[in-house]
Amino acid sequence: MKKITVGLPVYNGANYLAAAIESILGQTCPDFDLVISDNASTDGTAAICRAYARRDKRIRYIRQPRNIGAAANYNFVAGLCETPYFKWAAHDDLLAPGFLQACLDALESDPSLVLAMPATTLVDEAGMPLPYSPERGGIVDRMGVCWPALPEQNSDLTSGDPVRRFRAVMLNMFMCVEIFGLMRRPALLRALPQGSFSGADKVFLARMSLLGRFWLGPETLFLRRCHAQQFSAQVSGAYRAAWFSGRRDSIFVQQLRLLLAYCRVAAAAELPLMQRCACLYAVAHRAATRGHQWQRLTGAVVGLPRQRKYKPALHPIVSQRGEG
Repeated sequence: MKKITVGLPVYNGANYLAAAIESILGQTCPDFDLVISDNASTDGTAAICRAYARRDKRIRYIRQPRNIGAAANYNFVAGLCETPYFKWAAHDDLLAPGFLQACLDALESDPSLVLAMPATTLVDEAGMPLPYSPERGGIVDRMGVCWPALPEQNSDLTSGDPVRRFRAVMLNMFMCVEIFGLMRRPALLRALPQGSFSGADKVFLARMSLLGRFWLGPETLFLRRCHAQQFSAQVSGAYRAAWFSGRRDSIFVQQLRLLLAYCRVAAAAELPLMQRCACLYAVAHRAATRGHQWQRLTGAVVGLPRQRKYKPALHPIVSQRGEG
């Protein structure tokens, strides 16, 4: 049996899908299977997937009979994992050849780790690194959107203290690239499913942070593509809700679901009462300092200043996942 399953959920990803698949098949670690779940795409996605599946026996292609929503498609490919390790992949991102091997080596050398992720760089439509703007304090893409500089210097994710790891997700994680790291299957199954609302990927990572340590590799092996068609570039709250679940929830409803999900993760953690309370306080801290609506609702209660560590220039960063 293979050691790694790579799950690639995709919807209308013909623009960058071939490059993403090539980068996966080009890994120096060959010990993996690639499962692609096509969410009833209407472009050339199916033809691309079938062509690659005929060429490489490691690829299993599944086409959904209807669009089941991005969250369900992500959960679907994860649920097919029977190998010791699993990784989600997006149709518009690229892996350097050593990605899987570096992550596998880290996880196999330290059983306390639940997730391994090397460093990330942001690239444009052509796969070229995007420039850093000192004036704007971030990485600027071709559309003029300013993204946080990477890596995020979030070393508390590697801590042996679960509260510090949970706080690191709540307060210091913006790009959420760790969702594309290599994960240990038992932890993955305990953290699933991802919810069908905006920000559910970060809720998943918060749950993972309470199960064990993250490994953050120093070598840049993940290329996160920034382009106009990706989910993160869509500013409509209705679009984001429909992307995840097929429902057109309001921004307020999405934020309420997100906050309650964080609270459930913290309250249900297998930790002493004081540590669970510390995690709940981190949720309150996040609500009071990130997001204008929750600042108004919670800032006075928690007694925290209204500030943000990073302010995107054009729109909030709500997720970094490719279309699913």
